[in-house]
Amino acid sequence: VAENPGVARSKLITLNGLGYLETDEGFDRSWRRVGLALDRIGFTIEDRDRSQGLYFVRYVDQDIDAKAKGSNEGFFSKLFSWGSSDAVKDGQKYRILVKENGTVSNVIVYGEDGKVSDTPVANKILKVLNEQLK
Repeated sequence: VAENPGVARSKLITLNGLGYLETDEGFDRSWRRVGLALDRIGFTIEDRDRSQGLYFVRYVDQDIDAKAKGSNEGFFSKLFSWGSSDAVKDGQKYRILVKENGTVSNVIVYGEDGKVSDTPVANKILKVLNEQLK
């Protein structure tokens, strides 16, 4: 199947203040492409449940991580510190749902609480995924 490079294969949509992606493909192809995109972006996929359409991922925000690494903490303070720096290393957990909707598929980011996430990080995840899926 020849691909048309001028046509976007996914688009970012906002409905009632919540963002999601819509791909122009069915579930099987979208599931595979989302998984490959997550790998390319550098997400840690902790688990996946294809029957439910879910990827369980851990995301470390590179901007936050870079700021933490660029801080002026000394060697010993880094060695003996705990708290926010550890949270940065561990990352935030998200569930990424791929759901077939007729001839298209929707990609939705859920927080660890199981609710659709509208945080800046969730929106950034959608933007980065959209770039990879176009």
